[in-house]
Amino acid sequence: MTDIDKEWLSSRYGRHFTDIDVVVGGVNRTYRVQAGAEVFYLRLYRSFGRSLEQIIAEISLLTRFPESSYVGVSRPVAAIDGAYVMKLHWNGEQRHGCLFQSAEGEPIELNNATHMARFGAALASLHLAMPVIIAGEVRELDPIAIVREALYALRRVPRSGEVVEVIENKYLPALLRLDLTALPSGTCHGDPWTGNARFHKGKAVFFDFDDFGHGPFVLDLSTAAWHFSHEESAQNEALMSALINGYESVRPLSVYELETLPLLIRLDEVRSLLFLARYCTLSDEMWTKALEGAKLVFS
Repeated sequence: MTDIDKEWLSSRYGRHFTDIDVVVGGVNRTYRVQAGAEVFYLRLYRSFGRSLEQIIAEISLLTRFPESSYVGVSRPVAAIDGAYVMKLHWNGEQRHGCLFQSAEGEPIELNNATHMARFGAALASLHLAMPVIIAGEVRELDPIAIVREALYALRRVPRSGEVVEVIENKYLPALLRLDLTALPSGTCHGDPWTGNARFHKGKAVFFDFDDFGHGPFVLDLSTAAWHFSHEESAQNEALMSALINGYESVRPLSVYELETLPLLIRLDEVRSLLFLARYCTLSDEMWTKALEGAKLVFS
């Protein structure tokens, strides 16, 4: 049984939705919605921490994204009144929601070097294809601001002192020494890992642009790398090389981007801790595991 009114949703989109099932029950709830053989995904955006203007910017990006032979995006679906973003009540609170096309296709394997090379090339193609003009509020992906926000949030987490000290006294000073203005910048996906894309008919289709914003392109590359480098694996070096070589087959990286990449991979650990502290309720056991993992990354 779904917690979304199927008849109401059908009336909004002028379709007969036959099934609605929760597929992600986290901060941003996601539902698989079927209308016969057609499949869509309904996203309920989190109730705080992201403004309506930022959601509008995401929709603007996806509707304006150009058609390409190399890369695509899961586009939003308009309701019968032409609106993409709707208001609805869920669990006693008002949320914003949007219906998206399904990104069907072959899952991208995280520990497959061939897939990582294709994924790297797709990520570079995504960067080059991003529309220049986007309506709404496009957030700035500022590494320094992210670290400072994480430090503020983590200080409220019990037994986080050791991790806070490492981030504040070792990692942040190293980050401050970077010349971030020297890094090529533009519109970034924000969370481009293999779980947020599919290979379909010769190209990669990306979805889940909830964290998109303007910042150094290498931030997206570091995020993609963080998802496999966090695990202990003999394949990591080969996977990293495949990812970078694939990316550079489309957009060559500057020497400075390559030099900063290892430092920015650690930024993704900080971003992960910030997300957990800001939006999630973790048990003491889960926080201990997360903080121990962070210690390994920063050591």
